[in-house]
Amino acid sequence: MELNYKKIAEDIVSKVGKDNISSASFCATRLRLMVNDREKINDSEVESIEGVTGVFYNAGQYQIVLGKEVKKVYDEVINLGVTAL
Repeated sequence: MELNYKKIAEDIVSKVGKDNISSASFCATRLRLMVNDREKINDSEVESIEGVTGVFYNAGQYQIVLGKEVKKVYDEVINLGVTAL
């Protein structure tokens, strides 16, 4: 079953908070979000999103592990109005 990348992106932006995301980028397997307030994010809520296999915070970035399909989710996050890094 193919993942709904738009819904995944909407869920991520909703749970992290659009106003809490200053920019987004990605690497091979992770969506990398620069966030304004780390404390506003409930990791278990983000981890419960379909397609998310883990989260962690490192060097000012909230990183969401999505696997090889990360670019498709990233594109949808940008379509939701999040600034690209």
